[in-house]
Amino acid sequence: MNISLEKARIEDFHAVNFIVKEGHKEHANTHPHIFKKVDEVMSANYFSELLSDPDCEIFVARLNNHDVVGFAVMELQYSPLFESLIPRKYAYMNDFGVKETYQRNGIGDLLFQACMNWSREKGAKELELTVWEFNEKAISFYEKNEMRTISRKMSLKL
Repeated sequence: MNISLEKARIEDFHAVNFIVKEGHKEHANTHPHIFKKVDEVMSANYFSELLSDPDCEIFVARLNNHDVVGFAVMELQYSPLFESLIPRKYAYMNDFGVKETYQRNGIGDLLFQACMNWSREKGAKELELTVWEFNEKAISFYEKNEMRTISRKMSLKL
């Protein structure tokens, strides 16, 4: 399997959205009170804005230099300027996915490494992301890549 990584182009929108939709379906099934099933999870407008933002990058993993089988959306962020917080610049992984039929083939590892490299090149000191508690497969992947939980969002249905 020949996998290449590159920066996304506008033509990659539908392929990326297909992979986003695969992951979103899992979220909608687990938390139907939060997520609804839709045909287009990531809008074309949003995708286009990310491509033109100098503080963002979308990476795609291509199979044999053709089919998109994975992607990652990165963004450079800064901590709020509060007296109680240390000023810091960090990378935030907005979204990440590998096509279900290609998972567990090292594609996620290649994408994650590209994200870490991009983060370092941008001067970020940390890489952060949000992952849903039910998504044990993703949590395991991120922990394998040395990520650790630093906060937890909790909910109470009323």
